[in-house]
Amino acid sequence: MMKKSQFILVSQLKEKLMEFPGIVSSLEKKDPFFVEKTFSWLKSAEEIFSNNNISEVSEIAGFRANILAGKISDERGFNGKKNQIKIAANLLYNAQNCVLNVLLPHEGKMNECRDITKQLLVLTAQTKTQHYSPEMNFEDFIQRVWWYILSNPDLNVGGVKLKSMLSEMDIILLIGDEIDIKDFS
Repeated sequence: MMKKSQFILVSQLKEKLMEFPGIVSSLEKKDPFFVEKTFSWLKSAEEIFSNNNISEVSEIAGFRANILAGKISDERGFNGKKNQIKIAANLLYNAQNCVLNVLLPHEGKMNECRDITKQLLVLTAQTKTQHYSPEMNFEDFIQRVWWYILSNPDLNVGGVKLKSMLSEMDIILLIGDEIDIKDFS
């Protein structure tokens, strides 16, 4: 089974959390589309969870169900829209907390891998065996550095550790993110 991209998951979840203050502001400004914006935010968080087989998908779906149920009542003079606003407002904290609690362990793992990658790149640069020139394709160079790390007996342990924690694609993205090309020029 291919590992899902931690790199992409972390960035998607961070993006969701960065959108959250806008939803709170729409509540504060009594935006008539507050419920729709909250619902849309929940739906997109739910899709990210679903695509990554994260079980909290059901919790997010439950929040959406609460908002939908807020429309339904047999009472005379019942204002479904006002009730939905109240329900959506009351679940805001728990919804963002659910996303945050999913993000934190993945972000921690990525940060650990980022540290290992930085160390491996410093050690690789010190060997003076890998040289980059502007004519080279950057992606090919990154791949070559990764192969070097895996084939070097002194660096291999770190490479294997990264492979145990991330997909090959994530490792390449991380190396590309962390490499200081002037160390290899």
